[in-house]
Amino acid sequence: MSDPGLVATYRLQLRGGVGLDAARALLPRLVALGISHLYLSPPFAAASGSTHGYDVIDPRAIDPVLGGEAAFVALADAARNAGIGLVLDIVPNHMAFTPENPFVADIMRHGRASRCAGVFDIDWDRGPLHFPVLDGTAEDLLAAGQIGAGGTAQSPVLTIYGQPYPLRDTPLAREVAEAGGLDAPTLSDLLAQQWWSVGDWRGTADAIVHRRFFNITGLIGVRQEDPAVFDLTHRWIVEHVRAGRIQGLRVDHIDGLARPGAYLRRLREAVGEVPVWIEKIVKQGEAIPASWPIEGMSGYEFMTPVTGLLTHAPGLAAMREAALGAVPDDVPAEVRTVRAQLLAGTLAPELRRVTGAAGEALAVSPDRRGPLGEGIRDLACVWPVYRAYTADGCPLDPALDALRGVNRQAGALLDLLHAAADDEPARIFAARFEQLTGALTAKSEEDTVFFRSVAYLPFCEVGAEPELDAIEAGAFEALMQRRAKSTPFALNALSTHDTKRSADARAALIALSHFPEPARRFCEEARRRVAAADLPERWGLYALQTALALWGEAEAQDRIAAHIAKAMREAKDISTHEDPDEQAEARGAALCCALHAALDDPAFWPGDIQARYQEARARTVLAQAAFQLTAPGIPDIYQGTQRFTPALTDPDNRRPIDWSEGRDDLSARKEALTRDLLEARRAEPALFARGSYSLVESAGGWTVTRECEGRTFSLEIARPLAGKQG
Repeated sequence: MSDPGLVATYRLQLRGGVGLDAARALLPRLVALGISHLYLSPPFAAASGSTHGYDVIDPRAIDPVLGGEAAFVALADAARNAGIGLVLDIVPNHMAFTPENPFVADIMRHGRASRCAGVFDIDWDRGPLHFPVLDGTAEDLLAAGQIGAGGTAQSPVLTIYGQPYPLRDTPLAREVAEAGGLDAPTLSDLLAQQWWSVGDWRGTADAIVHRRFFNITGLIGVRQEDPAVFDLTHRWIVEHVRAGRIQGLRVDHIDGLARPGAYLRRLREAVGEVPVWIEKIVKQGEAIPASWPIEGMSGYEFMTPVTGLLTHAPGLAAMREAALGAVPDDVPAEVRTVRAQLLAGTLAPELRRVTGAAGEALAVSPDRRGPLGEGIRDLACVWPVYRAYTADGCPLDPALDALRGVNRQAGALLDLLHAAADDEPARIFAARFEQLTGALTAKSEEDTVFFRSVAYLPFCEVGAEPELDAIEAGAFEALMQRRAKSTPFALNALSTHDTKRSADARAALIALSHFPEPARRFCEEARRRVAAADLPERWGLYALQTALALWGEAEAQDRIAAHIAKAMREAKDISTHEDPDEQAEARGAALCCALHAALDDPAFWPGDIQARYQEARARTVLAQAAFQLTAPGIPDIYQGTQRFTPALTDPDNRRPIDWSEGRDDLSARKEALTRDLLEARRAEPALFARGSYSLVESAGGWTVTRECEGRTFSLEIARPLAGKQG
């Protein structure tokens, strides 16, 4: 692609009091910082009360909560005048599964005959569209006044928890709407007539017939493989790209689509040369298909090598030794166990869909598909990547053929993946299987085992793996050199709205690795303290690292309590989102808060380590930023992180930004570094976009050098701890 004028993007989370007018007011600050593009979270109409915007109800309209179409146009015009481009985060894979969604509402009213029936990925042969939203039976809720009749004879609805559910146009529906009331027998008859059903959220998951986003029933998969659906859901986007109001797109959850490559080619044809990035997580050494017409990924693959370079191997080893017996000793085995549990539980509807597709492709009758489902389960439990993209015509990696010995069905299933390029039933199976493996990998690793295998939390991060090791400067240099050649305009992220911890929170733990013996002692102390909390010892390790990540932060106790509750529910072995153990969560939070308070006591730290550690943390914060701002690719700065910003996983990392001028010294140093390096990038765009990259290590740190056509830029980056390690 031609040079798109990219210097750096600035990610802004809309909602939570931040609308498009507020974004417009920030433009002068971004200009002063040196940002070239403002990167917005999804601005489209979303479900009521949405805190993030990924639960879109209509991609053809800007959410009125954010200011509507007029506010977007005003922002685009002001950004253009300020010399700043707009990048939008778009959500092609799914929409909100709610009657608020006009497409869903039309299907509820008209069933398979709806003009919107083809928009969503629905298995109509399995029954009506199902909403597992009730806390009890329909009759119980009717008696409690939570279900009632509403609407008009021309547009009858059933109100459930105050939400109108469109009814099929039948004499009974019209009669109920006119009467304005109903009894239990009438309710039963009315529900039996609908194209949709409702049930208790705890026990009716088997009735779900739509493709979900992971295991989130409130989101429904969109059939972007249908050109008509693509045109419908991208009409607004294409219109505003062509009008010059959008200068870049970030595609959310590319792995959820049936055929990601085909989608990206269609998107590129529709939007021309506008930069396109994808949210994609790759395993170590894995590459995305070279044929995809994109600038690159959104930056998770960049964070991990930065963490690896700055981590001190002896300290990492000390922390892992101190965690022995408290964390899983075999991470892959733990992942396999969790995957099997998920497929037997929350992801059972998805496994059933894949089994049906395999049965059709292999001509296995429905009554004989039990062993086939077991074979798919066993294969999915050991699948090493998120997706293989065979549904898109990509050849199956020959290394995956080694999985033929997993079970008796594996050979036939792998043959289907090989045949997906030329055989439609095989392609349908491949798409279903790969949609499952993507969700299963994310749910088992990022959303479960990353909260169990917690010896070193910086590697329990999106795009990383808990068992990774520190890397040398030469390995980092080689990675950056490949990045410069393959994806010079990919985004370089250190913090995002989805990271488990912000870069500055990770920095606190990376810094600890430079003090091996104190790190070991801290971990041992945390394991001793956790006994009083009556929790597994690993929660002591997790509490210690969380306390360090937020050391010095205001209002830390409330933030810690919310985070520990979420972490325990994600780990899924003491508490869960569906059945939380609030007492255990409270004990975990109390332990973490006690450790957080102890950090302020110099007696808690051996010798003079406290002050040395604080300086190491500050150096790590600045080193991460320096590597991000000088590397091949485009720096993506998450909101507020141009300053010192320790944050935990969402919603902590989506808290409102404090734009006041009062700053601590580290924030001032980081912001000045960011401004200076962005000025250098703006002054030498070709050098940073196309130049070579070298990294030379010395006793004091590293020297980064970029060169292009006789122009040279060099920067000295200090290592976290100068001289002798702690």
